[in-house]
Amino acid sequence: MLVSRNWLQSYFEDELPNAEEIAETLMLHSFELEAIEYRDNDVIIDIDVLPNRAHDCLSYRGIAREYAALTGKEYIKERYHYHGSIQYSDSSKHAHINNPDQCSRYMTRVINNVEVTDSPSWLKERLESIGQKTINNIVDATNYVMFDYGNPMHAFDADKVSGDIQVRNAKQGEKMITLSGEEIELQEEDLVIADEEKILALAGIKGSQAAEVTQETKNIILEVANFNPTTTRITSRRVKILTDSSKRFENEISSELSPKAMEAVSRLISDIMSTESLGVVVDVYPNKEEEHRVNVEHIHICSLLGIDLEPLEVENIFTKLDYQYTTKDGIYDVAIPFDRLDLLAPEDLIEEIGRIYGYHNIPIKHLDEYSFTPAVHTETYIENTLKNFLTERGFSEIKTYSFVKKGHRYVKNALANDKSALRKNLYQGVLGALENNTKNIDYFGLERICVFEIGRVYTKDSEENICCIAISNKDKKANKKYGTERAALESCIHELYDYFGVEFDVHYEQNSVSFNLADVNIGPKAEYGDIFSRASYGTNAVFHEFSAYPYVTRDISFWHHGSLDKSELSVLIKDSSSDLLQKVFCFDTFEKDGDVSYGFSLVFQSSARTLTDEEVLIEMKKIEKVLDDNDSTIR
Repeated sequence: MLVSRNWLQSYFEDELPNAEEIAETLMLHSFELEAIEYRDNDVIIDIDVLPNRAHDCLSYRGIAREYAALTGKEYIKERYHYHGSIQYSDSSKHAHINNPDQCSRYMTRVINNVEVTDSPSWLKERLESIGQKTINNIVDATNYVMFDYGNPMHAFDADKVSGDIQVRNAKQGEKMITLSGEEIELQEEDLVIADEEKILALAGIKGSQAAEVTQETKNIILEVANFNPTTTRITSRRVKILTDSSKRFENEISSELSPKAMEAVSRLISDIMSTESLGVVVDVYPNKEEEHRVNVEHIHICSLLGIDLEPLEVENIFTKLDYQYTTKDGIYDVAIPFDRLDLLAPEDLIEEIGRIYGYHNIPIKHLDEYSFTPAVHTETYIENTLKNFLTERGFSEIKTYSFVKKGHRYVKNALANDKSALRKNLYQGVLGALENNTKNIDYFGLERICVFEIGRVYTKDSEENICCIAISNKDKKANKKYGTERAALESCIHELYDYFGVEFDVHYEQNSVSFNLADVNIGPKAEYGDIFSRASYGTNAVFHEFSAYPYVTRDISFWHHGSLDKSELSVLIKDSSSDLLQKVFCFDTFEKDGDVSYGFSLVFQSSARTLTDEEVLIEMKKIEKVLDDNDSTIR
């Protein structure tokens, strides 16, 4: 958002500091700074207002309130006044909302006997300072209040409006010509403002030429409304018309802002034109917004921010932010302002307290001040150990549906007729997957399919983590080579007993065997030393995070004249380089006249930086020298 320092100054009686200081204050506590631009008599501060603050801070009023909260300065809350006495008339256009889900509030007011002319110089300067084109005093007034208050509005030529105003969905294929002369074809999902004969505006986006305010206009209808953000966004993107109005509605605003904006624009027009003929406000508000309150504990505030704040400090921050609150027994009951739609949970309020207090004022605490010893999560460790055990023996892990046709527990809204319950065992799904894979065993080029699944099942009274192992042989030839499925499963289970040092209950069903992971966890943690000593990771398992830096691959081909095979050469290559060499893959072998040609793919990566070509070249030279010393000729 472009913020004119002169415009912002109009909200404060005390002189504001220079633009750099204003920008620094906002940047430290609220927004990112894009740029500062100096002009003849003004300075423009370009700040990045993110969607969570677009509800209130895509407006000068919101920025002024924010700056006042950060600095303790008093800001002027009411800046509009009537010129002389005002006479209210009953001449008004009735308004109807056909779809309250897409328009939550719609307000109109007729102003008679207006004189459409150029805007006063101060109004032109304000709008032009932020890159807005001035049109006439009526349109400029609505634009000015939109930027000032954050609620878009529109003015129609009242004499061009036939009958009542309708907020309705467009008819399929209905067309309108916008104020800028574009003809657009509408769809049923689009929301429009219309009278009894024609479309007056594309709701929340742009007006139509049908009721345009011109130099000949004598009477106007002011419109202040609140439109659905999703509808506005979809229509705006589809018709490729993005406006300051659509931007604000897309990010959602409060309907409670509408009467304030209507009063502000009415006062401004009254002041500019010295008119005394304001109509009664028509306000269609089918579903009133309810006040939202959030409770937050003082101890939670201090815990989350990591500082000890006195209750008086918290209360002072709430007062600065103009939040109404009560406190009892260390709990603050805060009434959230209607235009702060982003404050929904206690953590949102704590973030408000933190940023007003200043994150830069929170002392740094180094991690070495804390004593922390990571603990092994037994169930997860055993589960991962099981996976390693089975995959090392040729099993493939599968995942099957948790939803089945019949079970002990049924879901309220089933995905399908055959997925209306939660599974009570794993073997039914695993055996189904085993059957499907066995049908394609020739395509896989295998003689045996081995699969397993570790997952949760749902019984009448509890939930359990189960491991199911299944085997299927291709034919009798495979049975003779590998043994029968049942014999293979029993052998696997006995090996698991030896591996874990624990016996557990198993259940055989056709070509599968299942057991409860809880059965493996017998006794207190102190009795698990045997398991961890036998686990494939060992007790000295080391875990590290993935590198965030790119890897580099190099291929090397050579003739080997010695007796080393590809696995021994792979180890030789790995040992000859530094820790930068992460992976070694043999992708090709070819034998001729007693010598063997090998092709290896090498992967280099650092966990601390992006590698350079020079660093990789040094590693490659090391590898080439070691290979050369071991009866190899680089190709």
